[in-house]
Amino acid sequence: MTPSTTPPREVAGIRCERTPDGGCHVEVRCILHTDRRVVDIARQVRNEVKGAVTACLAQHRTVVPVLVTVTVTVTRTV
Repeated sequence: MTPSTTPPREVAGIRCERTPDGGCHVEVRCILHTDRRVVDIARQVRNEVKGAVTACLAQHRTVVPVLVTVTVTVTRTV
């Protein structure tokens, strides 16, 4: 990036990868446009994603429990 360019905008998205120990790590980036507390949104997203990934792994007959970690980054916009 050169000094004359504008910085990149925050981007929402999800990235998932297997960990070396056979687990799963999910990174979720959210952009918040409401007056709710960021920590509440982050907790809700983390719990819902972890539940969905665990259910999906069980549906595909992956041995459960598999270590599922979820990292949530929430950016608040005005």
